[in-house]
Amino acid sequence: MVSAIHNLAKALADDHEVELVSLRRNRDQAYFPLDPRVKTLALSDMRKHSHTYDGDDPAIEVFPHIYPNEPTDKKPWISRLAEKRLMEYLATTDADVVVSNNPKITIMLAYSDRDFLKVAMEHSRPARYGPHIRDALFRDAYPKMDAITAPTPDECRTIAGVVPAVSHLLSPMPNCIPAHEGQMSTGDNKIVVTAGLLKTHKGFGDLIEAFSTVAPRHPDWSLRIYGSGPERANLRKKIDETDSNNQIFLMGPATPVTPEFAKASVFVLPSHLEAFGNVTVEAMAAGLPAICYDAPHGPRNIIKQGEDGYVVPLGDKQALAEHIEKLISDEDLRRKMAAAAVANVVRFQEAETAARFEQLVETMRARRAIPRSAAAVVTPQGDVRVRIDGLPAGSDAVLVCKDIRKKADEVVVPFVGDEALVPALGKLVEGDWQLEIRAAGFDLPLRSAGCDTLQILSLKLPRTEGPALSVLLPHAHTDGTLRVQSRVRAQHVEVAALHAGATSIVIDAAAWGVEPGKDSVIEAVHRKEADRNFTFPVKPGTDGRFTASLDNAAAARLHEAGGEDVWDLWLLPDQESARIRVCKLATDVLVPMDVFQFPYPVVTQSGAPVAAAVDTKPKSGWRNRLAAVPSAAVTAVTGSRQELRPYFASNGQLSLKIIDKK
Repeated sequence: MVSAIHNLAKALADDHEVELVSLRRNRDQAYFPLDPRVKTLALSDMRKHSHTYDGDDPAIEVFPHIYPNEPTDKKPWISRLAEKRLMEYLATTDADVVVSNNPKITIMLAYSDRDFLKVAMEHSRPARYGPHIRDALFRDAYPKMDAITAPTPDECRTIAGVVPAVSHLLSPMPNCIPAHEGQMSTGDNKIVVTAGLLKTHKGFGDLIEAFSTVAPRHPDWSLRIYGSGPERANLRKKIDETDSNNQIFLMGPATPVTPEFAKASVFVLPSHLEAFGNVTVEAMAAGLPAICYDAPHGPRNIIKQGEDGYVVPLGDKQALAEHIEKLISDEDLRRKMAAAAVANVVRFQEAETAARFEQLVETMRARRAIPRSAAAVVTPQGDVRVRIDGLPAGSDAVLVCKDIRKKADEVVVPFVGDEALVPALGKLVEGDWQLEIRAAGFDLPLRSAGCDTLQILSLKLPRTEGPALSVLLPHAHTDGTLRVQSRVRAQHVEVAALHAGATSIVIDAAAWGVEPGKDSVIEAVHRKEADRNFTFPVKPGTDGRFTASLDNAAAARLHEAGGEDVWDLWLLPDQESARIRVCKLATDVLVPMDVFQFPYPVVTQSGAPVAAAVDTKPKSGWRNRLAAVPSAAVTAVTGSRQELRPYFASNGQLSLKIIDKK
């Protein structure tokens, strides 16, 4: 959004030195007028008549290494030459704040290790960017910014939903629109006006249809559509089809368009996508009440409903027509809203925008001053001690643990000196927890400076007080933030070993908080089809230990050819007790499935009868939830091969996958 950044530069030039840096220059004059107090620097000059022309430099034809050109580009629009010069600029600039106005440049800005404040200023909807931009932007660039701005609070929330790790960096920053300097609308001309690129998502076809239903009752009113684009022919056809040639006019482009607003009395923007809507603010500043679709997300953040205009349901052409007619028919209402529009859009003009940006800078500085690098150590009791280097003495900071799922209440732990102790028992329910520091009005995710989990290996488990299993596992998340995984089970089955042999899979495990007996079984629960559950017996030992053996051939015969079957394993202690997951959780390993892995036995079907080693289908006894499988109950093609894959799922539960083996 070039005009918005030019306007912001002008607004800041009253009290600050401002420089606009572009990667490429193609024309002598900027498309939008630029305040002479603002310095400019073009990093590559493509004007052939210029004495600084770069077109002969071989690097101008080389694709950049960092800057993400479009995948369909045959030649680089932004060259390796421009990229190198930008990185050199960032390495030498004396700027206090560097603002990126483009997501591709934000990706490059993240590569700078200089200590100036870094701002990513979004003017669009980042969730809609292509993967060649989105992946690097969200994963690598955003977390290295000091602030990320978006035009509306709604868009900030959308970005936070997509990239939760940067929620604390987001701030609304509406586009800067200069005060209207030309003639104001008198409200006397019976003209409805709109402007924009003539593209499908701009919704001008909807506006033509809506206005054409109003026009016959108001023959002295007309609609003017300013702009150019690929939809012009279709819009002309729609005007013809609605017999509106005498009241709806395609005016062509107007640069600037703001003087045309003074000729009208009502502004309408029927856009289906509008991150902000500069043209709406410009029209309102000229004295026009506005009617807009409730497009994501700009209009509802500009228009004050019923005061200076109307936001109508997206795509509702009837509502659009009704509100146009309402303003056309009621002159007093129209003039009242026009006056309110002029007053209300002052909040988007230069003085207010400059103050808003200056406040953002102060916020960034205050936020950066808070120490966030933290080391976590598991104590012999299983508590987690969190230490933050550089925490000032007497600080009012506290450690805040937040449930990633947002289901449990936050847990606040005080600092004693530079340390806070998260207790192993009674605080963090099962799940993943984000650790943050709360200080000076900010909640900031801590960055991991290392996690010492040695003491987990010597924890006395099962616990004799509280839940049988209670383990806190601090770790660095993929984005570098410090998290704790809490594993809490009142009753628990821990796998000690698994032996996957050619004929059977044998599980050695211990039940905590419950004692397996002679009637205990392992139940394999099919993830998709409950009627395909089966059980196999448990052989109890001492102190809750037991073994369970699964016959590979019998299990393989339960597999349906051509598909993929997955069963999760549970212990059924007795007839009255609830089943308990069979897991691998009493460990310092964050993702058991990545570490504890086993051979995959292969069964070849011979067609010979197989002794019933698993139970299927209910019968009289609770223990035999699944009746014995006759040799022909599940047919298997002679010579077919099935591979049995025991593994720990993402939640640590032992599972069994069976697939066809070629």
